[in-house]
Amino acid sequence: MTKLWNKRSSVGPQFLVSIGAGINQMPLIKEAKLLGFSVIGVDINPAAPGFLHCDIRIIESIENFNEIFVKLKEFVVAGEIMGVLSKSYGTAIKCAAYLAERFNCTLMPSGRVDDFLHKERMKDIFLQNGIASPRFQIVTDRKKLRFLDEFSFPLIAKPAFGHAKKGVKLISDRKDLEEHVTSIPPGPVLIEEYIDGDEIIAAGLIHRGSFHVVELTDKVLSPPPYFVDLMHLAPSRHFSLAREVSKLGQKIADAFGIITSPLIMEIKVHPEKGLSLIEAVPEFGGEFIPDFVIPKRTGYNFIAETIKAVTGKEFKLPKAGTKKKNIAVKYITGREGIFSSFNPITSTGIHGLLFYRIFKDVGSPINPPETNHDRIGVVIAEGKTMREAVDACDCAIEKLSIKIRPAK
Repeated sequence: MTKLWNKRSSVGPQFLVSIGAGINQMPLIKEAKLLGFSVIGVDINPAAPGFLHCDIRIIESIENFNEIFVKLKEFVVAGEIMGVLSKSYGTAIKCAAYLAERFNCTLMPSGRVDDFLHKERMKDIFLQNGIASPRFQIVTDRKKLRFLDEFSFPLIAKPAFGHAKKGVKLISDRKDLEEHVTSIPPGPVLIEEYIDGDEIIAAGLIHRGSFHVVELTDKVLSPPPYFVDLMHLAPSRHFSLAREVSKLGQKIADAFGIITSPLIMEIKVHPEKGLSLIEAVPEFGGEFIPDFVIPKRTGYNFIAETIKAVTGKEFKLPKAGTKKKNIAVKYITGREGIFSSFNPITSTGIHGLLFYRIFKDVGSPINPPETNHDRIGVVIAEGKTMREAVDACDCAIEKLSIKIRPAK
């Protein structure tokens, strides 16, 4: 077993380790620098843009946990590693938790990360701890689906391990189910009961084992059979449920033994059955919620305050009732074809526009939205009302004038 790295008092620099140095890690790296930390970036890509803001670069795959640990010990001669974080997901979170343990930093037990990544284990823990979640079964033999007779259609099918809505589909009947499970890549498939109702995202911070709600947003999805995120709206029209969401987050913190970590929960709100937890992940989450939506709407710097929390610095707890603005995040999708052009715009020409990004390169193939990776870009806008924020997004998308030509 790898020995823990003993911290020592030092007048040298204090380090934060960023697992990943890509474009999505930039907000984490920049906030750490503003807080006075020296940043050690870890990424397999030597040209990762976040490296420009790092004091030390470690070019290594984030899958090689122990190799990173060895290199960190070589680099850190004076000073302390005060914390390890990632703004990414999956393996990056597992790597961060492993290194945090090795350096005696506060985070979550590394042995529990897989309980989140493997949906069957996650769902079993929900069940064991009285956390309301849709009923499910795992299909490993695609030729044996009879045990699903107790479920009523429609159902949700999704990979037992995955992200970005890849392989997630609403199943209307048994024939549709059989066709779906035989058409996707090999591996276990999670079959889940479909619960009607609104879907919300709950972003929160666990500190010293206590969960605190940071923000609730409404999620707008593409029509069935696929469930692609098209919009996120803040504040949620269900913000009055913040107290119930907080209790749900506390159950997650207790069940998974989380000490200090951001936490994202996907929750269905049923008019009669109440809250039902779809998934939970110990991460900041995507969809620009931590780096744009939360600070712009509430004034609370979620990323900076989490850095303070994991490094032992004095930090501010979120005030869940804060409401300053309405924020809309709207994704751009398109028909099948080739992305041929778009018109760059500036925020000064559109009232309320905060940010936009085009994900696809000109010349890239475009597909109708079946997964989140099919989205062309995003615009984020604010308004005094939610209607104003959405209208500003629509105006920006129109001015972008995205062109898609037919594929040959």
